[in-house]
Amino acid sequence: MAVTGGASWWWRFLGGGDDAQTSVLSILRRRYVRERQNAVRYAQHAERMQYPQFRDALNRMADEEGKHADALAAKIKSLGERPPDVTPVHVSKEQNSWHYIKTDLEEEQRGADDLQDQLPAVSAAFPYIADLLDRIERDGKRHRTQLRDMLARSDPQSLGPP
Repeated sequence: MAVTGGASWWWRFLGGGDDAQTSVLSILRRRYVRERQNAVRYAQHAERMQYPQFRDALNRMADEEGKHADALAAKIKSLGERPPDVTPVHVSKEQNSWHYIKTDLEEEQRGADDLQDQLPAVSAAFPYIADLLDRIERDGKRHRTQLRDMLARSDPQSLGPP
């Protein structure tokens, strides 16, 4: 797997090898799948929201996650590979909005934990990819704050949408 384009000079300069590129591609692929699945889950949860402001927030998050996935796909392609196929995410039908939001928050937190573990492996040899992952993490942090706020304003005992 060779680095293509302008990145190849930096790749050689930084002493990168196939092992490093393989590792970075693995990180990008996993993150790509997570972002695509998050986008689908947010959109599906938005359809089930009782409150329009929650529906709008989740739809915005779905759009942002989709843009993250598109940017990750471009990075994967720039490294000479193609983005992986994404297995559809199963979204259960919960009784109320609170359960959907709680699931979204838990998934965002898992993604943040993974990203914190992955960033150091990418930063040295692939700063342009680390910048993208850092931007995704900043958006994720904002999403987690929004989801916590939505969770606090939701009643876990409320009936779901009519």
